[in-house]
Amino acid sequence: MAITYVKLFDSNHVDNASVETLYTVPATPTTTLLRNGRVRFTNVTGGSVMLDVYAVASGGSPTIANALLYQYAMPAYSALDIDIPVLSVSGSIRAQAGAASSITAHAVDGVLFS
Repeated sequence: MAITYVKLFDSNHVDNASVETLYTVPATPTTTLLRNGRVRFTNVTGGSVMLDVYAVASGGSPTIANALLYQYAMPAYSALDIDIPVLSVSGSIRAQAGAASSITAHAVDGVLFS
């Protein structure tokens, strides 16, 4: 079994116009799993902002059934770490903010096992 430590994605503002894919587990090798994933979301504004975060299986779409946070009112100038459940090949971490340029996402941890 190979273990690869990865930076899941570069820090960025979470899109508010649509659900944004932050990271997708690589398709090769076909036995790849993302474990110990952690993402920090930070509200960089002076007001509460809604945040949705999803762990979506391969071929799936973001719904309340795979929401890690749903319509969460993130307080002003706060940060929240989210542990990501194990994701297999082509699974993804997705998010949507309630307002433009208000929530940033930072990859904190993640290990690919294959």
